[in-house]
Amino acid sequence: MRRLIAITLLAPLMSGCFWIVAGGAGAAGTYVWVNGNLSRNYRQPMETTWEGTLHALRVLRLPVEERKHDAFYGIIKARLARGEELRVTLERWTDTETKVTVRAGALGDRNVSERVHEEIDKALR
Repeated sequence: MRRLIAITLLAPLMSGCFWIVAGGAGAAGTYVWVNGNLSRNYRQPMETTWEGTLHALRVLRLPVEERKHDAFYGIIKARLARGEELRVTLERWTDTETKVTVRAGALGDRNVSERVHEEIDKALR
């Protein structure tokens, strides 16, 4: 039974699709890279993080094509210069913490996703 539990817990790590990277100063923990999505929690309320994310996309000159949110969830779709979609989702975790997930392109471009998170972090400082 212990072997089954260990295999279940370690399987995502062995697949090559799961990475944990140390987060920056504005992070509430770390980056998590899973299947082309880069997620990170910010110690800011949902509305503040939403505005910071939109500001970051403006700074990066990524045209927003769609955006919608409520008090608990939000999604922003923008367009990369190479024509691929950039999708940013926001989820309220607590009154003072928001999870942001970035996916650049169909397969996920980790470098672009990290750059977007860096700019969001700057906007929230």
